[in-house]
Amino acid sequence: MAAEIIAVTQQKGGVGKSTIAMHLGAAFHEKGKRVLVVDADGQNTLVHWASASSGDNGIPFPVINLSEAGSQIHREIKKFVADYDIIVVDCPPSITEKVSGVVLLAASVAVMPTSSSPADYWSSVGLVKLVQQAQVMNEDLRAVFLLNKTEEKRMLTRELKRALEELGFPLLKTQIPTREAYKQAMALGQTVLQMNDRGAKLAAIEVRACANEIAALLP
Repeated sequence: MAAEIIAVTQQKGGVGKSTIAMHLGAAFHEKGKRVLVVDADGQNTLVHWASASSGDNGIPFPVINLSEAGSQIHREIKKFVADYDIIVVDCPPSITEKVSGVVLLAASVAVMPTSSSPADYWSSVGLVKLVQQAQVMNEDLRAVFLLNKTEEKRMLTRELKRALEELGFPLLKTQIPTREAYKQAMALGQTVLQMNDRGAKLAAIEVRACANEIAALLP
């Protein structure tokens, strides 16, 4: 059975794509899935993250660098689909590159993280068009927004929720609040699912809930 591909994509940087991609990989790995995480972003955040651990408690699934594959990335990903159940792709932030569009043509689900910044909303408008174009050829592609780095008490977050819902793609019920635990996990070469402090445990609950919602969208 071929792997299901989850594309984590957004037009601008700084929305936490890499953090979401790595932690979705961790949550599906915890479910017993064979997981591969693909770093398609030229900043190679996930590759550096995976190499940050100095012991045996590092990232428990493979992370590979395909950032140089460009518009041929789908051919490279296809080499791995028979060996994994889930492939999570951290797409580059610019939709002017062909990478995101090509990945979306092969993906089952597109996860679009956005924070409570107006700039994130504006970039989401352009991304919606890209996803809709991909859906013309990939009719099975499902797309969802994920509110990341949230601060629920802020009025802007509530307004952003309503605005995103009007763009035509559903918003996941789970939100990922701003937590120091994610930075700590990256520095340790781990995920919050491997850590034991209170902040990490709360973050792990949110990550698992997010993964459960995305799992429900898969074929």
